Amino acid sequence: MNAITQYSIKKADQTIYSKYFATYRKNIWFRPSWSFLQQMMLGASDCFWIYRDNKRVAGISLSDNELGSFFMIPPFILTVDIVSFLKDFVIKSSGGNHRVDAYNVLSEHIEVFKHEGFKILSTRKCMIKPTEKIESPLPKEIVCVKPNLDYITSITKLMDEAYYAGPDQRDIDTYERDLIYYFEQNNHEEVLEASTILIQKETNEIVGVCLVSLWEDTPLIFEIAVKPYHKNKGLGRYMLGKAITAWNRFIQ
Repeated sequence: MNAITQYSIKKADQTIYSKYFATYRKNIWFRPSWSFLQQMMLGASDCFWIYRDNKRVAGISLSDNELGSFFMIPPFILTVDIVSFLKDFVIKSSGGNHRVDAYNVLSEHIEVFKHEGFKILSTRKCMIKPTEKIESPLPKEIVCVKPNLDYITSITKLMDEAYYAGPDQRDIDTYERDLIYYFEQNNHEEVLEASTILIQKETNEIVGVCLVSLWEDTPLIFEIAVKPYHKNKGLGRYMLGKAITAWNRFIQ
């Protein structure tokens, strides 16, 4: 770090911070408007400013051993010395715990974080598509049913197989908790109508699942998985097509 450069952290006023966040933080999750982003951050209590030589250059969320949702304020850009300062600050604030996790790191910032010793543990990408009718046939040996709580054990097993060794891999208990949360929060008819469980007629085995939810009033694919030995049969395309087509009926 340059010896003549002084960095500092200051607690941010939530109202002012929320306006900066909505303006300068890249909207990677397709939030619907500036106002939505601003309102979303009004309730955040872990927001801080980063100052360089008494000039406000960035904003960040800080908690125990974590830093995230980082954004720079133009014309300033992220540099290695800023990340180094943040890492040291979090370590000292946590009493010397040298594990520091960074979340919601933008793609253009990854290399700078890696330079300071951070390693990528998982990545997420978000895609968005306008709804329209999509034709995709379902194989004759597969039947489609509406998801419900009775299928949780079978869906958990499917997800464990489908996500193995991939970025969405979790443990069995986490899969189950996520599914219980899904069914508790998503019981509207239009959501379940757009969701799918695929069952092989001969074995009565679940071979595919697509769970649709509402996230900030926007339809979201909560989970989608296909049994490994049933991949490349068009099952994923069928389930996505069904979800998109179903929502097209609801939001004319």
